[in-house]
Amino acid sequence: MKLPHIASAIAVAAMAPAVLFSSPAFAADAASPTAPPAPSAPDRGAPSEAGGGSQGEGAQKEGAQEEGTQEAKDRKKIEAILADPASGPGVRAAARKALNGTAADMRHFLEVVWAQQQLMDDRVRVTQILSTGGVAVRREAEKALRIDTQEALTEFIKNGQHVARLEDDRVEMLRMLNGAGKAITERVNYLLSHGTREEIRAFVATEQHAIRAEDDRVEIARMLKDAGPGLTEAIQKFLSGNPTPAQLREFVTTTQYVHRDNDNRVLIAQIASVGGPEVVKAARAALNGTPEDRVEFLKTGQHVAREKDKAAEEAAKPDDGKDDGKGEDKGEDSKPGTGGESTGTGTGNGAGTGNQPAPAGGTSGNLASTGAGSENGWIAGGAATALAAGAGLVLVNRRRRMPSDR
Repeated sequence: MKLPHIASAIAVAAMAPAVLFSSPAFAADAASPTAPPAPSAPDRGAPSEAGGGSQGEGAQKEGAQEEGTQEAKDRKKIEAILADPASGPGVRAAARKALNGTAADMRHFLEVVWAQQQLMDDRVRVTQILSTGGVAVRREAEKALRIDTQEALTEFIKNGQHVARLEDDRVEMLRMLNGAGKAITERVNYLLSHGTREEIRAFVATEQHAIRAEDDRVEIARMLKDAGPGLTEAIQKFLSGNPTPAQLREFVTTTQYVHRDNDNRVLIAQIASVGGPEVVKAARAALNGTPEDRVEFLKTGQHVAREKDKAAEEAAKPDDGKDDGKGEDKGEDSKPGTGGESTGTGTGNGAGTGNQPAPAGGTSGNLASTGAGSENGWIAGGAATALAAGAGLVLVNRRRRMPSDR
């Protein structure tokens, strides 16, 4: 090879690496010898499809979340209905059933069933109020039931019954004043003038009993002043037991009259034991009769019967008066106008009263009263006098018959 050709080959060999490394393709490969191949068109499309599926699932979850929020609201509202004291048994049963059901069941309860059950419960509640109310309450309750709408029933339950009950309570307090003691009278007069609806309701419902107990204790203590032996013993035993207001009220209104009637029976038997035929007859009728009959005997019957015995005794006397003359053995001067015979007879009869039998226990004078305004427990205050008079008639009768026996 000629020298010029060798020089050309060397030049080409020297320039080849420079040309090779300076080309763009080689520069790119040299810069990133380990880089992954660029994704193809189909590969770029696949991520696009995956992204679209993810967005669809998010939309479904969002819709489900919206439905869950409405269901949660319905559930919360039904739970509040259950917690409301005003909800009746029908509403509560339907609410519990809805909570145990589906979201549609809860929605149906709130839109339909609730109102139906509330109406039924309110009807029952108004009927119950009517059965225990006073005149005004019954009147307004019957009016609400005749209208029979949810509005009418709700208005009565929330407002109408309270207005009507205040009217009944005022009437009741006025009735209490009849025969009331000092404590009840003062409290009633205050409430009628200044009391609120709530204060009046509380007094009529509960407070009156404790206040009346004060008056009852005073009344029972007053009974001791004129009680018979049976009633006295009963009062002492009763008060020693620390009675309740209800027991005090029962003693004043009922129990005392049982003991008074027993004392009346004892007193009537004592009167009959020394009375004449008519007194005995009237006494037996009273003992076999009612408590009122016994009171009437002690009040008037014994005196009427005693007058009949006296009249019969006078009718049995001789008309010529000889027995009177024979009966005088004291030697008094029988001259006309002196009056000595009449005076001597009266003195002798009067002295006889000291020998009559005393009533059992010596307490006839203490059997004379029932308490203020009570005729049924009345016992004659003059029972001892009545016994003395009866005994006197018996002694006179025996004395007048003595001369004839001689």
